[in-house]
Amino acid sequence: MFQTFKRAFPSVTIVSEEKDSSDAQVPISDPPSANQEVDSKHMGSEFVDPSDVTVWIDPLDATREYTQKLLQYVTTMVCVAVDGKPVIGIIHKPFEHKTYWSWVGHGSNIVSKSNDDITKIIVSLSHKGDVEQVAKKAFGNAEVIGAGGAGYKSLALFDGTASVYVHTTRIKKWDICAGNAILRHAAGHMTTLTGSDIDYSSRGSPLNDNGLVASIHNHADYLKKLKFAGDN
Repeated sequence: MFQTFKRAFPSVTIVSEEKDSSDAQVPISDPPSANQEVDSKHMGSEFVDPSDVTVWIDPLDATREYTQKLLQYVTTMVCVAVDGKPVIGIIHKPFEHKTYWSWVGHGSNIVSKSNDDITKIIVSLSHKGDVEQVAKKAFGNAEVIGAGGAGYKSLALFDGTASVYVHTTRIKKWDICAGNAILRHAAGHMTTLTGSDIDYSSRGSPLNDNGLVASIHNHADYLKKLKFAGDN
């Protein structure tokens, strides 16, 4: 994926989890010139300076779950950020043959079934116990769901599985940029635990060190409750 993007857009900065050495032996594909579903939206064009663009690629999200055959959590993700803000997010579920995408302010193929009446918190499966303690302290007896893959958890906010996604440790930006873009298009939010926006420009670190909170609705309320729990 990295080499395909780099050949198609040589002046754009691309950050990927892929290793250069592994790419050397992989045939490079030509990117498709059109996509019927996207073209049908008639979204128009937006012109930006290539130096302002950063593309984040995660070719295999939920690697651990993949090795454990928990394939429902596995995704491939691409995100386009302009001036550090996520504007295009694509999350592909290869084992379900489904692709979800949004272009902020232009269009999306995602129909939200979110329900903000009941608080359900989705957290990382690999360290559910640690985050569950924080979530229980912040949200009382709300249901806490463990799941693999940041892409899966971001989409879970749209299908009604969860109402808020909480992560309390560092996480790589290629894991979260696509979900952040999709949330932005839906007027949702993904921020650090302190409520700051996450910078996806190539100038900074590829790591987000300050945890994250993501939701479609009631974001300020979730942040307030998490802060109160952390202060007490």
